[in-house]
Amino acid sequence: MGAMYASASVFYNGAAKTTIVTNQKTISVKATPTNKKLSKDERAAISLITTMYNTTSYENTSYLKRHCTKKLLKVLRDAYEYDPVPDAYAVWLFRSGVQDGPTDEHKVLRVVSLGNNWYQYTFFDMGIKSTNKIKVIKVGNKLLFDEIKQGKI
Repeated sequence: MGAMYASASVFYNGAAKTTIVTNQKTISVKATPTNKKLSKDERAAISLITTMYNTTSYENTSYLKRHCTKKLLKVLRDAYEYDPVPDAYAVWLFRSGVQDGPTDEHKVLRVVSLGNNWYQYTFFDMGIKSTNKIKVIKVGNKLLFDEIKQGKI
């Protein structure tokens, strides 16, 4: 028996469906959900992210100082581009980056553990759906936000 070789491209559309495009035809494959159970720290991190965003706690300086690493606080302070104000942070990095939206809807839709302490949260910001990635690390017995990457709208 001979072997058949083909080149292919794989695309994940984010809706539990992967599309494989070969040079001859397109086939779809349903993603297999993982049975991996989340650890206690992962569940706590997901809760922390959800609460932080839904309650807009990221707008509170004392909250940021209690829940962010010095590394992230420096990034937020350095990204603040307006008149120098003590303890001013670029809190918009926790949001989508849009100025205006069609509604006031502001809530987390989903948080997913990506592994290696990274989480992706999908949310509404002024009615616009967006996704950010955030790293949550454990320092002693406390979970802290360590990095944030704004996603695409």
